Amino acid sequence: MTRHRERSDAISRLLRDLRSLAMTGVALTLLASPLAAQTIRDYEYSRPLRGEEQLRAIVEFGAGRLALRAGAGDHLYSLILRYDADRFRPIGSYNAAGAEVRLGVEGTGSGGIRVDSRRALPQTAVVELPTSVALSLDIRLGATESTLELGGLRISEFDLKTGASRTSVTFGSKNRESCRTASVTSGAGEITVMNAGNSGCRSWRFDGGVGAVTIDLGGAWPADARLSLNMALGGVTLQTPRDLGLKVRVGGFLAGFESSGFSKENGVYTSANYAAAARHIEVTVTSALGGVKVEWK
Repeated sequence: MTRHRERSDAISRLLRDLRSLAMTGVALTLLASPLAAQTIRDYEYSRPLRGEEQLRAIVEFGAGRLALRAGAGDHLYSLILRYDADRFRPIGSYNAAGAEVRLGVEGTGSGGIRVDSRRALPQTAVVELPTSVALSLDIRLGATESTLELGGLRISEFDLKTGASRTSVTFGSKNRESCRTASVTSGAGEITVMNAGNSGCRSWRFDGGVGAVTIDLGGAWPADARLSLNMALGGVTLQTPRDLGLKVRVGGFLAGFESSGFSKENGVYTSANYAAAARHIEVTVTSALGGVKVEWK
């Protein structure tokens, strides 16, 4: 009887400890097998440049921390990965005929009981792409913290899809390629885009689920660019240089627009500097619940 009571007391203490961890914001991920140590492995995958002029790069990263940036001029692509081999597997394949590479990591669907925090999954990836090749970028992120430094790359198309992630996209220098479109789809979390004008993309589309989106409209925009924002929940902040002219059309259920520095006519908000501005952007907003705020800088 005493041993049974001691085991019951121990189980009760364990349950209290688990509940305490949950209350302090540590995620409990319940999987099939008992708690086990992670098996962390290294993986590298790269290819030297051999005169290629274009590349479609598909980057998939299920969980962890990702950094994507311009790399050395002698490689077509490079992936340096540390991954949890018990739950994930590396992605590395190249189709020379289609000039297409897949890089990253994906889940295996297996695992054990995990008390999971940011430090519990030291899974990291660094992806480097060349500055001399025209790139079509297709990036798909899961539960990640990602930093995409795209300045200096020659981007012809950009497509970003995120899950429950925190993602930063920066165009630190002007794109040297003619970019057709840029598309961002977010499920939840936060997305920040810095110096979007340097992307060179005439058309940007954001489709958001739940979360916050911040877009810095600085940079060298092409003439008469367009920005489409289709948001379900959450808000959008447009950080706007004072020499950039905006026209904003707002529609949707309970959609709002903070219109300081704008005049309104026929449902269109026009910035006071629009006529004198050398560069203009037309913004279309459709929101179920949320709105857009313009911060002049």
